[in-house]
Amino acid sequence: MIELHSLGAGAGYSQQDVRQLAELLTGITYSPIDGLHYDKNRAEPGPEQILGREYTGESMDTIRLALRDLARRPETRAHICRKIAVHFISDTPEPDLLAQMEAAWGDAGGDLRAVYAAMLSHSTAWDPVAHKVRQPFEFLVAALRALGVDGAGVVAMSARDFQKLILDQMLLMGQRMKRPIGPDGWPEEQEAWITPQGLASRITWAMEVPGRLVNPLPDPGALAMRVLGDRLTDVVRKAATRAESQREGVGMVLASAEFNRR
Repeated sequence: MIELHSLGAGAGYSQQDVRQLAELLTGITYSPIDGLHYDKNRAEPGPEQILGREYTGESMDTIRLALRDLARRPETRAHICRKIAVHFISDTPEPDLLAQMEAAWGDAGGDLRAVYAAMLSHSTAWDPVAHKVRQPFEFLVAALRALGVDGAGVVAMSARDFQKLILDQMLLMGQRMKRPIGPDGWPEEQEAWITPQGLASRITWAMEVPGRLVNPLPDPGALAMRVLGDRLTDVVRKAATRAESQREGVGMVLASAEFNRR
C-alpha cells in the first residue's frame, strides 16, 4: 500500500510503518450480504502508529482517515503523478510536465480529473512522436479496431477462437490477460515488450490472424493512412502498397514500428 499505491519507494517511511498499516487493514472484510465492511473480531487489537500519527478506533472511518492522510502527502502526489505520466506520455516524462500535474493535484485536493486535465494541457501530451510502446493487450485492441472488429464482434467469437487468436497470442507476446507477474502491475518500459520473442509473435499475428477475423481484408494503403495518420512514413506506405498480397500488406502495417507505438 505505501510503496506501490501511495508514497512510493524511498519516501522516508520505515518497515514498522508498513507493518502498522497492514495491521490497521486487518479489520477489512467482505461478504455478499454486507459488502465491504469492518469486522473488529478479525482486526489486530490496539492503536497503530503510521508515519508518526496514531490511529485508534475499530471502524472503517479509522482506515479511511489513514488513507486520506497518505493521499495528502507530497510524496504520494509526486509518486502517483509520475506513474500517470509514465503510463500515458513517456517512460521519461519531462520535469515541467510532472510539476504541472503535481500543482493541479495540490490545487484540486487530489482530484485526478484535474491531474489528467493538467497532463493533457501540456505540450508533450500532443507530441507527434509516439514515445510509448503498446503492450500486447493494447496492440491487439488497436489491431482489432483497425480491422473493424468491434466489441460485438469480439463477443461473437467462439470461446475456442478467442482463446487461440487473442488470449494465447497475448501470452506469446509476453502478457497474460489480467495476470501481471507482480503486485506492481505490468512494466512500463519499452525494453520489457520489445524482445525477440515478443516482436516475432506480433509479426506472426499481424501476418496470419487478420485474414481469419475479417473478410475481405481492408486495402493496405487505406488502412495505413487511417490508422497511422501523420505518423505514416514512406517506408511503411511503400511496404503496404507494394506487398505481393493484401494479407501481407495489412500485416506490414500492423507489424510496423509506427503501429506498435502510441
